[in-house]
Amino acid sequence: MTGGGGEDGVNGGPGPERPLVVGLDVRPALWGCSGIPRVARETAAALRRRDDVVLRPFGSSWRRPLPGHGVEGVVRRRIPARLQRWLARWGYDAPAALGGVDVFHHTDLTYAPVNAAPQVVTIHDVVFLHDRSWHEPGISEWLEGNVRRAAAAAAAVVVPSQRVADDVIAYGVAAPECVSVVPHGVDHVDSRPRDDDRARLRALMGQRGVTLGPADVVVLVPGTREPRKNQAAVLRAVLGLADRPGGADRPRVHPLLIGERGWGCPELEDWLREPAVRRRVAKAGRVDDETLFACMRACDLVAYASLAEGFGLPVAEAMACGRAVLTSTGTPMADYGGDAVVAVDPRDPHALAQGLAGLVDAPERRAALGVAARAAIAGLTWDRAAAALVDVYGSVAGRPAGPARQSGAA
Repeated sequence: MTGGGGEDGVNGGPGPERPLVVGLDVRPALWGCSGIPRVARETAAALRRRDDVVLRPFGSSWRRPLPGHGVEGVVRRRIPARLQRWLARWGYDAPAALGGVDVFHHTDLTYAPVNAAPQVVTIHDVVFLHDRSWHEPGISEWLEGNVRRAAAAAAAVVVPSQRVADDVIAYGVAAPECVSVVPHGVDHVDSRPRDDDRARLRALMGQRGVTLGPADVVVLVPGTREPRKNQAAVLRAVLGLADRPGGADRPRVHPLLIGERGWGCPELEDWLREPAVRRRVAKAGRVDDETLFACMRACDLVAYASLAEGFGLPVAEAMACGRAVLTSTGTPMADYGGDAVVAVDPRDPHALAQGLAGLVDAPERRAALGVAARAAIAGLTWDRAAAALVDVYGSVAGRPAGPARQSGAA
């Protein structure tokens, strides 16, 4: 058995007479919906739409995929990771399993075995280097080792924002000349309003124990519950709006928390179980895309004041739905959001409260921000991201890159 790709690539190496053969690790998309799984899924779909790429999605794992994962043409063998690594020693690596590739693109934080084919690695963020307390003990060190080894073996590193590029270079993960900024798309969002959106939102909140009145304001707080997402501070700031002078004369404000339980937030989980909190905070957990985007379209504003992000896809999704967004200064969300979002210091409770109050009390401002938000992210498409990726693939597979390796940058 021989490894696919390598110095000579597929069938004698890449050339202008045939499309690039790209191996793409789509395993995250087989097991999840949002975050990295969504990026892998949408990247695969966009690459498949191109006529200059032959896409070979890699999905081998012992873990069984979820039904309806939405990735076409997955090449999958039910092989555990340890056996995959052993087989790679004998030439049966991931490119060989795909029948040979010109380049192999890793999309996750666990890496398929690749012997000789040129490799591209996406590094979504390096937040594990910012603050190790944001992960369970030992996880940051494991992530750092994995990412550094993968970057060292890669011919190119792709990141979703300039801030991640700066971090990757500053921490010595990759050299500047190896790093390409390719922002995510957001045109997967179903942003077209439906007549029943608000009714669906009201029903979901009612199922979670919160009765929504006709004049009440809903603040959607999306994301997996983990320390750096900062949901505890956001939720307390939202609930604190009722304690302002004149609060009885203002609309009631209810947070809707969408996202699954993660790690490292036991105090938040205990607080959410308190009866007084349960009457005011609707905790929906993980929902499907149809429900998520209906809630984004129907809520009054979205609050996503994370302490650090690589891109912050929920903010871009909310902007695509025409929502006013409160987010964090010093993050990619503030960069691509610009004047179309309200950005505050996420570590300052007063700033959070003031930012939220300025949106809750001003429906006209929310509407204006929603219009500006749609315009601000109009250029973030998956086809544009795919075009930038193809330039990167071509450069590492021996073809000339296109005119702008960072052509997808916002």
